[in-house]
Parts: sequence; C-alpha cells; structure tokens
Amino acid sequence: MLKTAFIERQLPHGVADLYFEDAARKTRAENILRETFARASYSEVIPPTFEYYEALAAEASPQVREEIYRFPDRDGRMLALRADPTIPIARLISTKLFDRPLPLRLFYIANVFRHEEPKASLRREFTQAGVELIGAGTPQADAEVIALTVNSLRAVGLQEFRVRLGAMDILNALLEPLGLNETQFELVKSALERKNERALNDLLRDAPMTAETRRALAALPTLAGGGEILPRARRECAINDGARAALERMQTLWNFLDVLGVSEAITLDLGMVRGMAYYTGIVFEGFARGIGFSILSGGRYDKLLAHFGNALPACGFAIGVERVLAALHLQSGDAISLAPEIIAEMGSANVAQRVAEKRAQGVRVEWYLQNGTRAEILGSARERGARAVWFNDGSVEEFA
Repeated sequence: MLKTAFIERQLPHGVADLYFEDAARKTRAENILRETFARASYSEVIPPTFEYYEALAAEASPQVREEIYRFPDRDGRMLALRADPTIPIARLISTKLFDRPLPLRLFYIANVFRHEEPKASLRREFTQAGVELIGAGTPQADAEVIALTVNSLRAVGLQEFRVRLGAMDILNALLEPLGLNETQFELVKSALERKNERALNDLLRDAPMTAETRRALAALPTLAGGGEILPRARRECAINDGARAALERMQTLWNFLDVLGVSEAITLDLGMVRGMAYYTGIVFEGFARGIGFSILSGGRYDKLLAHFGNALPACGFAIGVERVLAALHLQSGDAISLAPEIIAEMGSANVAQRVAEKRAQGVRVEWYLQNGTRAEILGSARERGARAVWFNDGSVEEFA
C-alpha cells in the first residue's frame, strides 16, 4: 500500500508538470509562434496523438523507430504515440487534402513522445511547433521555410542563435554512382557529420571510386561558412550533373535568403548530413547560445508523401518549444509576472462593470473573496503583488 501511494504521487522519467510562470511562458511562446505562422499564410492542423504504428514508423529513421511508444489495441493492432508530426501530416495530405490547390501551407503545435534518455531540456514528452510547405519544390520555397524559421525565433525573443544549413542532394549526387549499400552509406554520413576526416578517408580508401570523387567527398566537411564557400564548392565538388545542379540550387537559395534578410543568421555547412531518413534536399538545424543541442531541425523531403499516395515536393521545420524556452531563460531571463494588476472588492454593480471592462481590455483583475476589513484587503493585495485595490464604496488605493 505504501509503495502504491508513493508511485501515485510521482511522475515517470521524462515528463513534467508545468504550472504558474513556467506554464505561462510556454503558452506565450506557443501563441507567438502560432501568430507568426498564421501571418505567413499557414493554416493550423491538429494530428491525432496516436495512430497505427505502421503509419508513424513509415520513413522514420532507425533511431526514431526505436524510440516510438507503441502498444496494442483491443483488436490486436499495434498503435503508437506520435513521435514526429511530419509523418502524420504527410498521411493527412495524401489521404484527405490531395485535391486542394497547391502549395499547401500547414503548421502545427503538438506534443511529441519518444522513449529516449531524459537530459536537461530533453524529455520523453515535449512540444514541437513547425510548418510544412507542400507542393512547391523551388529554391524560393526552401527560402520561405528557412526565413520563417529565423523570423519565428526572433519573434519569441531569441537573439543569439545560428541556423546551420546543408544539402543532402549534394552528398547523394556524389555517392549515387558508387552503389554503396545502406551500411556503407550510413558510415560515410556519420563520418561527415562528425567531421572525422580520418574515418572518412578510411571509408573512402576502401570504396571503388575515382580520385576526383574521393577529393570531392573529402572536401565536404571543410566547406562551412557564408556564401563565400559556394564558388569553392563548385570548383571542388561539381563533378557530375547532379552535384552541379545541387550546388547551383544552393547558390540560388542563398541569394534569396540574402534578399529576405536572414542570411546573417545562417551558416552553410556542406558536410552536414544529419536529419530524419526522409530528407532529400536541404537540411538545417538551429543552435542557441548556452544550449548544447539543436533547438530546431528541418529540411526538404520530396519522397515522403509518395509513401501514402501522390508524390509531392515538401519542405518544413520543427522547433523544440522547451529547448527554445531554456535558451530564452539563459539569454534574457525571460521574466513573466502572474500578479494581478487590480484586486477588487465584490458587492458593487459599478465595480463589477469596471472589472468586466478591464478584463475585456486584457488587464488581470482578481476578486477579493473574503469578508475582510479594508486593512485586510490592502494587506492581501500587497501580498499578491497587485498595483491597485478597488473598494465597493468607489474608492481606489494604488501602490507605488
């Protein structure tokens, strides 16, 4: 009995109660993101919290597939909690929105569940806010999504952050002629992401390829910076039609990002290959000062929707709300107050009308609910941090 009572009062690892200021900060950030997405003409979608495991596991990376919470229903079908909102939205588009005019601009703010080791600001239940731009495969579409990423972080108040931008299509163009198996491909990706030149050289030494291809692959981890790296990338990596086209697209994208006023927040990194298994073009991550892991990720995934129906080009991103809140707290303190501005004594119709008017204007007003003396009401108001007290007799007491 004692053990049961103890468990009932605890939470499982990786989840948290949010209340008072913490809940208010999260709600405020989500509201700002919702308004930012809507002003860019994105419409909200709300996918279900759980659905069939087969659908949620489709095109997910092996790591995410292992982290999915799954359980059987009463009919024996395997269900799973949402581990990545992009996949349910891809299913939604392919099965219910396939006849809508393109492009589709959708956004979500949704809880996500993954069975991973909890760390600071890393939980098993967390919130992602993101967008999906469906039906546009141009560099302009990539630029819109990346610019919205940067402007969303700015809107919530984050100042010190960088977005790291790479392109899977460049790597794919270099590796495709080699006929590598899945294991070899993943090893090359891992070495590139870790910028482990020794491991990359060891892998490339054993793979059958021309010296030109070997030099192009070895150059990728060194190509990081601003737009100035792109001429060098074309010289060293544009060794076939696919790589040439991918680099031309990156140059066009960078020009658009400069026009949109966000290029100063972006670092190109052509050795970047991280991301979900479904990414086919650009990939990007965001990092903020004081946070040792990414606060957002995104990219182009032109083949994912074909798994559920019609193939459509698509691009999107997901912001980790809790991670952004942690960065905001470190960078600015992110102060918020839940104190009422006014405490009002209940009993006067005139005061009641004034309270209703103030609340309609967005002012925080609390009723005093005890049968207290004037001194007791004033003491309570000071304790609650109010700025003023309204009494039934029409008098007002303000605090400095």
